[in-house]
Amino acid sequence: MPADEALEVGAKAPGFELEGTGSAKLKLSDLLKKGPVALFFYPGDNTPGCNRQLSGVRDDQAAYRKHKVTTIGMNPAGMASHEKYVAGFKFNFPLLSDAERSAAKDYRALKPDGKGIQRTVYLIGQDGRILFSQRGMPATEAILAPLGA
Repeated sequence: MPADEALEVGAKAPGFELEGTGSAKLKLSDLLKKGPVALFFYPGDNTPGCNRQLSGVRDDQAAYRKHKVTTIGMNPAGMASHEKYVAGFKFNFPLLSDAERSAAKDYRALKPDGKGIQRTVYLIGQDGRILFSQRGMPATEAILAPLGA
């Protein structure tokens, strides 16, 4: 698969352990013990497209929780930026700082320049396999469809 394509459904999701808002260090393997994980790679804090996308994730939390899905936002911004962003938009899910862009690289969410983030969404099942993979801003219903939503 070319590096510019997102990981395929059925692929093993790469592990990560990153600092998140609320002074938490979050590890994928620990999160998956509670249920599936929806991972949102987004380009920047407090930018129009990202505001719209992440506000939608915030507003749709009941649908995610119904299926025991943990939602996570991720980009290379630092924790100060993430904390301010979460407070300003009252996000009810954590944002992770992928400062080294290692998770973005593993999940093929880096732009060709190796710095920018391609807006990419994954749903990871409890078995650690990718259930949904799409660039852009897919609807919550599409993200949750593999769970029978």
